[in-house]
Amino acid sequence: MDARKEKSRAAIVAAFSELLGEEDYGKITVGDVITRAHVGRATFYGLFKSKDDLLSELVSDICAHALDDDGTPLDDPLVQVEHILNNLWERRQGVRALVAGAGSRVFADCLRKTIMSRAAETVSADPAGPAGTMDRSFLLHHIASSFVGMVQWWAWHNFQADKADVAKDYLSAIKPLFS
Repeated sequence: MDARKEKSRAAIVAAFSELLGEEDYGKITVGDVITRAHVGRATFYGLFKSKDDLLSELVSDICAHALDDDGTPLDDPLVQVEHILNNLWERRQGVRALVAGAGSRVFADCLRKTIMSRAAETVSADPAGPAGTMDRSFLLHHIASSFVGMVQWWAWHNFQADKADVAKDYLSAIKPLFS
């Protein structure tokens, strides 16, 4: 992507993130985003298919921080989860608005797909324990759905629980599948 498109993409994502902190997802329009980002409608649609596509990109960006610079997943699951939770916490105003508002389904679906993709990269093709007897697609969906439920719980409780404790509790809930 050329520098101009990258600059426009960054402006759109930043504007959308700001708006999420101020307004319910359902009330935000593409017009609001392009006005805040100072870009044209054609520029927006040249980069994103829709507002939902933009949300998906934002959620993917949040989760991507759980990867090393070279794209290799971090080895320690606790570190992976803590990285993602830290990025969600830094964006907690927008995340809380998404979890509670009209974008909750879209946010949950985007987060679930992103976590499923990450789990597919890190979970062994032949895992130990009960996970080894499960359909792989079901296992990955379960891991991701549990993660989404944990994030929703955390947001509903105003992110008061410590990130490290939330990460440990999440892993404690899914680790029995692998032993």
